[in-house]
Amino acid sequence: MTDFLHRAITAVLASELMPVTVRMKLMRGWGFGISRSTSIWAGASLRSKKLKTGEEVFINVGFFHDGYDELRIGNNVRIGQFVRAITATHEIGPSSQRGLVEVVGKPIEIQDGCWIGAAVTLLPGVTVARGCVVAAGSIVTKSTEPDGLYAGNPAKLVRMLEP
Repeated sequence: MTDFLHRAITAVLASELMPVTVRMKLMRGWGFGISRSTSIWAGASLRSKKLKTGEEVFINVGFFHDGYDELRIGNNVRIGQFVRAITATHEIGPSSQRGLVEVVGKPIEIQDGCWIGAAVTLLPGVTVARGCVVAAGSIVTKSTEPDGLYAGNPAKLVRMLEP
């Protein structure tokens, strides 16, 4: 699919006027790797089809996936409003040019049972381990341990949660 066509289709899919049930059927029909029990609300910006979801996934309004590399979401995951999943980065490079032009992709994984709070940013290459909660506004720069509550910038372990 051309970049323009993909962007046009995802813009239509993101419309507040489109019922979520219709959006999900169209997304599956257009080749997005989402389960039948996934719900993605309006305003989602999915820059490619490199999205795979498990069962019973809920993605709230304003979600953004840059689409450069894959985003894998496990079962029973809840994602809050205006969450960003960034899979593209750049090497730092020499002092004559910081941020080299070549893009480096690193996939993101959100494992089963996680809750990602509103306005969280997930950076390239992180895995949010099974059963984690990431507090609103946090920036996840490193992978997490299972069943942890993480918060802050950068996100740090606040406490362990009951498994």
